[in-house]
Amino acid sequence: MEKNELVSISQGTLAIMNPTTPEKVLAAGRAAGLREESRVVEIGCGNGTILALWGREYGISGLGIEAREDACSRAEETFRASGLGDRLCVRCMDAREYVPDEPFDCAAAIGASHIRGGFAATLDALLGMVSDEGTIVIGDRCWRSDRTPPEFAREWPDVLTEYEILGAAREAGLDVAAVVRSDADDWDRYESGIWQSVLSWLGDHPDHPERDFMIDYLHRIQDEYFGYGREHMGWAIFVLVPGFW
Repeated sequence: MEKNELVSISQGTLAIMNPTTPEKVLAAGRAAGLREESRVVEIGCGNGTILALWGREYGISGLGIEAREDACSRAEETFRASGLGDRLCVRCMDAREYVPDEPFDCAAAIGASHIRGGFAATLDALLGMVSDEGTIVIGDRCWRSDRTPPEFAREWPDVLTEYEILGAAREAGLDVAAVVRSDADDWDRYESGIWQSVLSWLGDHPDHPERDFMIDYLHRIQDEYFGYGREHMGWAIFVLVPGFW
């Protein structure tokens, strides 16, 4: 099954396609100093929920970049339903090809570092989208410690520890203004939402040629989560600002 189709099936119905909450997303926006004059770009904006939350709470304007056409349609509807259609829009394209016409005040990638191949590459790409005083907001997976068993760590070569993320930020000339971590309940709610979406799809498609693949996918991600993910994998939103040195 094509990757984007798999994402749409497994997570397309989730308002926030990450193990976090609206309250934590707003906390990250507050730490990033978002306000009415702020222009924000979000890479991999999914259904548009995060930009809409920031638009309603802080009055931002901005742009979401999303490759999946079904998600783009939902993002547009999210913006309209929130009364933000005049301030927020979505561009349906590969985020790796996006080049802004002018710098933004804030660039975000919430659960979208896979587009660029990891945290450091995502950070580098987002820095090219903001002004010299711009802020970066990245939500990403991270190992809870540097003692993760290698048989698990090898499955996720792009995942860093939080200390490695701190080092990547400083190497880029940034300071960490805030970290907003997910907790066990956030993870359970997010993973359970994925399982329920897949089970619903299986119930609706008894004769689909990809049915066996989807069953294997469901069991594999559950094995990962119960086997080591819940114990060893973290997720957090990192708010990064220009460093003072």
